Amino acid sequence: MSESVTNPASGAMSTSSASVEPHTPGVTAVTTVTAHFKLVFLCVAVMTLLTLMASLYIGIFVEKPTEAAKSAMNTCSTLCNLGFGAMVGLLGGKAVN
Repeated sequence: MSESVTNPASGAMSTSSASVEPHTPGVTAVTTVTAHFKLVFLCVAVMTLLTLMASLYIGIFVEKPTEAAKSAMNTCSTLCNLGFGAMVGLLGGKAVN
């Protein structure tokens, strides 16, 4: 995508392209991880692991689960999936920044 710009001083037309600066070989981008990000990520990871363990505990150790136990297991499984998605989203968002 390019656009033409007229220089008012000289009256000449110049073209410029709207692009990002070229990547310089050998220079790596640095992503900083703040304490706030670490805290949020750690909280999400802990809650995800707790709900996974609760779901597995109900599934393995409850011999004849009632409807309430099945519902609790499904809720914990859903929360575990949401927590995993949140962690992937946090990491993806940090990588884009």
